[in-house]
Formats: sequence, C-alpha cells, structure tokens
Amino acid sequence: MTFVLEEARTRVHTALTTATAMATRHRLMKVQGIWRKTLKHALAICLTLLPVAVMAQTAPPLRIALFASFPPIAYRVPETGELVGVDVDLANYVAKKLHRPVIWQDVSYEQAIPALVTRRVDLAFSLLDEPGSRSQLDYVDYLLSGIQAYTLAGHKPIKTLTDLCGQKLGANRRNGFGQIMRSWSDTHCVAASRPPVAVEETDGTQAARLELQQGRVDAIVQSSESVPYTMDLQPGTYVRIGQPLPSSRIAIGFPKGADELRDQVAAALRDAVTDGTYAKVLAKFKLLDNSAANVISANATQH
Repeated sequence: MTFVLEEARTRVHTALTTATAMATRHRLMKVQGIWRKTLKHALAICLTLLPVAVMAQTAPPLRIALFASFPPIAYRVPETGELVGVDVDLANYVAKKLHRPVIWQDVSYEQAIPALVTRRVDLAFSLLDEPGSRSQLDYVDYLLSGIQAYTLAGHKPIKTLTDLCGQKLGANRRNGFGQIMRSWSDTHCVAASRPPVAVEETDGTQAARLELQQGRVDAIVQSSESVPYTMDLQPGTYVRIGQPLPSSRIAIGFPKGADELRDQVAAALRDAVTDGTYAKVLAKFKLLDNSAANVISANATQH
C-alpha cells in the first residue's frame, strides 16, 4: 500500500516537473496556449492518479486463510520460503480485481472454519463444499477433487481399482478417505464375492506414503489434485491405479453475511475463466483434470 502511494506521488511530481519545464521553454519561445495545454494534461494525470492513491490508502486488506503445506495447492518453496501454488495465484488475481491487498493466514483445515465464523479471516481457500457446514458458511466452488490410488512402481502390478480387493490400503483419516474406500470396497469387492480392501487409516497422507515405502501397505489413496506434485518429486517411484474416484468440490468459504464479498469473488473467478487466467494457473500446476470452469461459469455461488 505504501509502495502504491509513493509511486503515485512520484508520477505526479514527475508530470508536474515535466510540464513546468515545457511551459518555461514555450514561454521563451513566446508560443501561447501550448504550455497551458501541457499544464492541463499534467493536471489530468494528477486527477487520474488521485483515486489510485486514495484507494490504496482506504481499501481494507483481504485476510485469506489457506493451507501452506498442501502442494501444489499452496506451499512454500523450501529454498526461498516463497508462498506459491494454485490458491496463491488465484487469490492474488481476485485481490487485484478487487483492488485490495492480501494478508495471508496459514491455518490447518480444522482451524479454518472457526476462523471464518469468528471473522478472524474474510475467506478461506481449499475447503470441501460440505452440505453439513452450510448453516455456518457460504461456498464458491473452484476446483474438482478426486481420490487417486497409487502404488510403488516396484510393487506387484495393481492395474485396476478392483485389483485392490484383498490388498492393504493406506488412507488419511483427516479427509474421510478411509470411510469412502470402505464403502467402495463393500460395493465393488464384497458385493462381488471378493475379499474386502483392508483400509488402514493414518494421521495424514505423508504418514500413509511412509507406510507404502516401508511395505506395510500395498497402495494408498490421495487427493487427485496433489498427486502430480508428489510424482514429480520422485519420478518413476509411483504408478497410478486406475482413474480417480469422484470425491467432492473444493471451495472458497465465506462466513454467513458476507454476501457482497462472496459475490465479488465469484465474479472475479468468472473473469479468470473468461480471460484464460484460470486455465493457465491450472496448467502451470498440472491440474487441468481438476478444472471446475463449467461450475464457475454456470453457478459460481452456492449459498
């Protein structure tokens, strides 16, 4: 904000200095009218920059909650500490559209909803659009999420999801994937007279991946939007098993009563879809398969 004000002052000063110098030359040349026109042009520049300075001085910051340990959605570059990811790029785009600076709040998933309800933050990225919490929050969906199973490249081949029947499967208990996979097993394994998937829940996806590497489970499941990043970190280490299971929509959450901000953010996301920014951000992080562009364009607000 200070930078914008200083830039505005510098531009105004430069415009006035240039205009004064030109006017002096024109007076010496006794050319009437031209320097007056130059001064009018400088004044117009000043008047144009004033709203920018005033806006920078008065626009409240957007307090945005995100999860900075969820690559490629949001994470810090180890070498620099820079905050990057899909959420970061989209949030910066939205903030620019709204002419508001950003204050990042790195929170856990469990902390996000209380922070919204108590209005410690204005909005939160990467929430699951869950009907059970709509009495407290409004949502704007912006990504599709799935459940992707994968195993080690050196493991005995597990080609399809039904090949998981009778296998040990690691799943993060925090996001409910364990229960989802048990239900899937009942429908696709037990009902077909196959042995059930032996789901072993862990405290986070990283813990599940460690069990896979140690041979304690045969495969694990992970949010489909984070799998490309995981595989890029260790090329050739893992192989996907089938296609992702449909899971849910990822949304930006707002406290009840924040209708104006919710609608402004929804409109900014529609602009991002229209001008191509949304697709570019997803392509940058290899998440085009998780695009919710149609959802954003058709009905960006769910409340």
